[in-house]
Amino acid sequence: MTGPPAPTALAELLDHARRHVPHYQTLIPPGPVSGENAPATLRRLPLLRRTDVRTERPRLWSAEGDARRWRRVHTTGTTGAPLEVVVDEAAQQAELAALIRHVRRRLGASVEPSIMHLTLHLASTSRASVAADPSGVRLVKWNLSRAWQLPDEEFRSAAEALRGQVITVMPSVMAALCDRLGPSSGVAPRLVVLSGEQFTPELRTRIRETFGCPVTALYTLAEAGIVAHECGETGTYHVEESGAFLEVVGEAGEPLPLGVAGDIAVTPLVNRAMPLLRYVNGDRGRWIDGSCGCRRPGPRLQLLDARTQHALLAEPDGRGVRRIDLAKLCRQLDLGVTRVARDGDEIVVEHDDPYPATPLQRTTIAAALRSMLGAGRTVRLRRAEDEASGTARPVADPGRVRPAFLPPADIAAWARDVLHGRPGVLAAVLTGSALDPAAVSRFSDIDVTVVIDGDACQERWYALAAAMNRHLATLRVNVTEPAGPARAPLVACRLLAERHAIVGTLEEAGLTWPAVRELAGEARFWAQNAESVLWTRLTAADRQRTDPVRDAWLASRFCLDALRYRLLCEGARVTAAREVLYHAMELGVPNVPAVRHAFAVGREHRPPPAPGSPEADEFLRVALACVRWLGGTL
Repeated sequence: MTGPPAPTALAELLDHARRHVPHYQTLIPPGPVSGENAPATLRRLPLLRRTDVRTERPRLWSAEGDARRWRRVHTTGTTGAPLEVVVDEAAQQAELAALIRHVRRRLGASVEPSIMHLTLHLASTSRASVAADPSGVRLVKWNLSRAWQLPDEEFRSAAEALRGQVITVMPSVMAALCDRLGPSSGVAPRLVVLSGEQFTPELRTRIRETFGCPVTALYTLAEAGIVAHECGETGTYHVEESGAFLEVVGEAGEPLPLGVAGDIAVTPLVNRAMPLLRYVNGDRGRWIDGSCGCRRPGPRLQLLDARTQHALLAEPDGRGVRRIDLAKLCRQLDLGVTRVARDGDEIVVEHDDPYPATPLQRTTIAAALRSMLGAGRTVRLRRAEDEASGTARPVADPGRVRPAFLPPADIAAWARDVLHGRPGVLAAVLTGSALDPAAVSRFSDIDVTVVIDGDACQERWYALAAAMNRHLATLRVNVTEPAGPARAPLVACRLLAERHAIVGTLEEAGLTWPAVRELAGEARFWAQNAESVLWTRLTAADRQRTDPVRDAWLASRFCLDALRYRLLCEGARVTAAREVLYHAMELGVPNVPAVRHAFAVGREHRPPPAPGSPEADEFLRVALACVRWLGGTL
C-alpha cells in the first residue's frame, strides 16, 4: 500500500530522473511517464538503500541544474554511517513551506511564526535568517551545548529566549531540556515540534509539564525533508502529499497491505538535484485506517522501529560520545565510523571503509575523542568486521550523554606527563577560556603556554608544539622565552591572573607583573588599532553576509580587552572574563547591557540575530564605543 498519490509530481520526477540522473537512466523504461502509470513505474524500481546512496552518490546527482545553488545535507548517522546528499532550492523552500503549514494547522492560519530549531552538540553552528518566501518568518538555529555549561540560574535565564517561539527539536534534546529545567519551568514556547527521532507518550507529557505548551511531531529525514505530519496528538501521521510519496514495503520491495508492518520507502517529490526513488533508511511502519480528528481521507502512517539518539559510549563520570558528535567530523574526513567501544584502557573506533584509515583520519578522530573523553586516552582505529554491510553493529544503549568540555585538571594532567622533566622547560600553564567552560565559544582554543630557557625558534620546540596540538582538538601550544610575555603587558597579566599550573611556576621562570605605565602605553596603541579594525569591519560592503555570532564574539573580545586595560591601569589584578564583566557597570562603560548581550551571543548563550540586521550591527557599534571610551580615559 502507498500513501495518498501525487501523480503529476511523481511523473515529472521519474521523467527527470530517467533523462538527467545516470543511476536511473537504465532502470526507468524509455518513453513518457503519465500521472496514471507513475506509481506503477515507481514500484518496479529496486529499493534504494543507504549503502546504495554511499556507493552510487556521484551517479545520483542530476546532470541538470545549477549545482552552485544546491545545498549539501548530512545525516547524523543514527541508522548507520553518515550520508551526504544535495538538495536544490525548490526542495529547501518546500520543506519550510511544509513546516509552516503544519504550524498553522496547530496555531491558526493567520500566524506568522518565529521558528527556532534547538540542537545540543558541539559541532553545530548557531545562525539566523529571515525567510524570503513566505516573507518575514524568522528562522533561528540555536546550539545549546555552550549555554549548557552555565550555572542553573543563568541557564534558566538563557532559556527565556524560547518564550513565544515555535520550537523544532529532536526528542532526545527536548528530554535533556526537560531534565535541566524541571516541571513548571515558566518558559512558555508557543508550540514544540518534535522530529528526527522516535519518542514516547511520556515525553510528550513531560514537555507539557515543563513548558505548558502544545506538542506536535513531524516525520522527517535529513535526506528527504518533511515526509509526514502528525494527526493531532495521536502519534500517527498524514503524508505530506506535495513533498513525498510514501510506501510501506516488504523485503523484495512489494507494497504491503493495511496493517502489515514493513520498511518505509520514501520518494521525495521536489528535489531534482539528487532524486532518491524508493529510499529506505531503516525506519519501519504500517498503514492504519479509521477516522481521525482532522477528518483527512486516506490511511495514516504509524511509525514502529524508528531512529533514536543513543550514546556510542558513556563513561562513569558522565562523559561520552554520541554518533551525532562525530558525524560532522566523519563527513569531513570521509570516514564511516560505525562503533566506539572501550577495550581495557583503550578507546577503539571501528569504521566501515574498505581501506585502513589514513594517518590524518587516525590523528584527527583520536584528538576529537580525547576532547570528549579525556586528554590522556589512547585511541585506536580499526576496520569493522562487517564493513561490507555499511551499517553499525547493534550495541546496548549506554544511556544519555550531555555536551561537556574537558576539565582543566584533566588537560593539565596530560600536559604535565608530556612536559615534566623535559630539558629546557621552565614552566607551563593552561590559561584563557579553557578555565571556564561557560566562557568558551566555538572560536576558542585550549591555550597552553610553555616557558623555556632558550630560543623558542629551535626545531625541537616546533616539533613539541605540533605533536601536542595533534593530540588534542583545538589545542594551541605557545612556546616562549621569559622575555616574550614581558614584551606584551596584557598577555603577561592574563598569564599570571588566569592560569592552571602544569609544571613549575611563571614567577620562578622570571615572569613579573607589568608596571601600570607599561600597561597604559600598550593600551593607547591597542585602542587606536582596535578602533580602526572595528570601523573597517562595521562599514564593510559585505556586512549582509557576515556571521553575527562571530561579530558578537569579536565585539566581546574588544570590549573585554578594553575593560581589562581600564582595570589593570587602576591597579586591579583581574583579567578573567566573568570578573571583568562584573566590574563593567562601576567603571562607567557605555551601554553595559549591550556589552553583556554581545558576550552572550558570541558564546551562544543566547540565539543570534539575522546577518545584516540592526541587532547584528549593534555588536560592533557597542565594541567601537567601548574602545573609544577606553581611549578617553587614558
